[in-house]
Amino acid sequence: MSSLFPVLVESITSEGARCVRLRLVARADDENLPGFEPGAHVDIMTPSGLIRQYSLCGSADDTSAYEVCIKHDNATSRGGSASLCTQVSPGMELQISSPRNAFTLPEARRYSLVAGGIGITPLLPMLLRLQRNNAEWELHYYTREPEQAPFADMLRNSSYQEHVHFRRSLREGYPDCLNMPSPDTAIMLCGPDGFMNAVSSHAVAAGWRAEQIHTEYFRPAESSHSLMDQPFEVVLARSGQTIRVQAGQSIASALLAAGIEIDLACEQGMCGACIVPLLAGVGDHRDVVLTQEEQGGHIALCCSRSRTPSLTLDL
Repeated sequence: MSSLFPVLVESITSEGARCVRLRLVARADDENLPGFEPGAHVDIMTPSGLIRQYSLCGSADDTSAYEVCIKHDNATSRGGSASLCTQVSPGMELQISSPRNAFTLPEARRYSLVAGGIGITPLLPMLLRLQRNNAEWELHYYTREPEQAPFADMLRNSSYQEHVHFRRSLREGYPDCLNMPSPDTAIMLCGPDGFMNAVSSHAVAAGWRAEQIHTEYFRPAESSHSLMDQPFEVVLARSGQTIRVQAGQSIASALLAAGIEIDLACEQGMCGACIVPLLAGVGDHRDVVLTQEEQGGHIALCCSRSRTPSLTLDL
């Protein structure tokens, strides 16, 4: 871990439905923070005592402050991010590292930025830099709730809004640009592992070279769901077959082990490939694709489980 230095929390702003944006400044009014390039991140010592990494999401041309955006998710947080969202107040001192960058903008004629969820954060300084330089770029932002997504209002009301495209999930399709390989275009991709794997695989299959795809992996905190997992059964309505799903085993794995063919892609609830109709039972939904209305009649086989002893699927 890099050595840490103190900064002050200048302001705290809600960003979208479940995120908090912190603006961090130097302790002395006349000091600037270390410069950074788009794609950089910093370590932050959270109030919980845990060190967490966050992408810098403000302009890389502004060294008077750093901005970070933290997703507040009690279901998956192990304490670090939650403590930043609930225990930090303006004027509080935090310890952070100098910026580090393993996700720099390469030289290219054109840029396709692809974000999954909170993976939007490192791409924001990139699009600001590209817009300043009059570069050719477009952003494809996949988010479950486009109306309440982090930075959605800013992007929609910006002078460059025609470059920004929102989609709820990969079920709505991959960016059209990924179907047309271009040797002088760079793909900048950030989001959960499964989302990124699905997008990268699609691009390579379409003819893009692997070295054109630049990635920053956003790994959600480990879920505590596994502590509550219990075995259950799934009933296949078309054949009447009953399959036992063990604790710690996904529905998809149980079905495949029983010789049942299903569609799979990301295997992390991001792409929607394995969603099937749910005819009976109550699902324990852990995907980020289905809306609350859709959850009543569908379930993602790769990650979701059951709140009832059995589920009946349209298979």
